[in-house]
Amino acid sequence: MVGEHFNRTQQKWACVQFIAEVSLIANCKPSDLKLALTIIADLANSESEEEKDKIFCKAE
Repeated sequence: MVGEHFNRTQQKWACVQFIAEVSLIANCKPSDLKLALTIIADLANSESEEEKDKIFCKAE
């Protein structure tokens, strides 16, 4: 389970790095760069949302 989580985390951060590098190399228009940054933010936020689900449990 830990290994699976680690692999998903690695994959997400590899995507973040790829999007950032391509955006810089391509000399994107401001609107395209904003889209790339939005995608990066969504990927980063989805990682923290998964962690919140694991930290809290329903009180009985």
